Amino acid sequence: MNTVTQLHATTANVLSLGPSRSSATTFFTPFFSTHRSQRQSFLPHRVGRSLLLTQKWRQHMFLATRPLVKDGNLSINGKEAFKGVPDNIVVTPLTDTSAFIGATAPDSSSRHVFKLGLIKDARLLCLFRYKMWWMIPRWGSSGSEVPFETQMLLLEGKEGPVLDKSDNSTDYYILFLPVLDGKFRSSLQGNSSNELELCVESGDPAIVTSQSLKAIFVNYGNHPFDLVKDSMMILEKQLGTFALREAKQASWLTVSM
Repeated sequence: MNTVTQLHATTANVLSLGPSRSSATTFFTPFFSTHRSQRQSFLPHRVGRSLLLTQKWRQHMFLATRPLVKDGNLSINGKEAFKGVPDNIVVTPLTDTSAFIGATAPDSSSRHVFKLGLIKDARLLCLFRYKMWWMIPRWGSSGSEVPFETQMLLLEGKEGPVLDKSDNSTDYYILFLPVLDGKFRSSLQGNSSNELELCVESGDPAIVTSQSLKAIFVNYGNHPFDLVKDSMMILEKQLGTFALREAKQASWLTVSM
């Protein structure tokens, strides 16, 4: 297994194959709001018909708009994720909630760094490769705080008035996952101008390209844990290069004495 395969296998393990839902809380709880932690599930076991209809209406509205770039802004569910998106950024919708993000360049090279847009005043969580064999989380609020070799970026937004701390406001999350695109690996990074950048590289000067159209997978939802799980399920079907833990069969090693 080469370094690229190991790196993305590690990312998949961290996101979906590794910690359980309860242990994964350590990534999200210190940063994302937990003022509604008493809520055990999105829908209570007993719910009135009016509340159920409200939830269905909200879900329908939430899934109504696909990711797209318009007037230099990347919009996810009608919400602005990035500003100042260059014209060479390409968005390919997959489902009502997800898409691939890529970019084109005028010349072929074994390594490209593309600017994706500005991130400012946004609560975010990153998983980045701290060592060749190790990834750790980092929290921040702007593009300049996204470290090199970021393998996962999670942005948090809020529906409703900014100062509304009650249950009337709804959190939503946007997930960015760099993936393998052919013979090229990808990662995210920020710069001092709060711009999020996409790095695409093959690691071999002889393997070059002028575009990578499926470098980043993006998805959105209203619960970070469900969002990660759903995203990995979509990627499993789209890429066909890995299997989720639920789809694997345990193999047992029999030792004869």
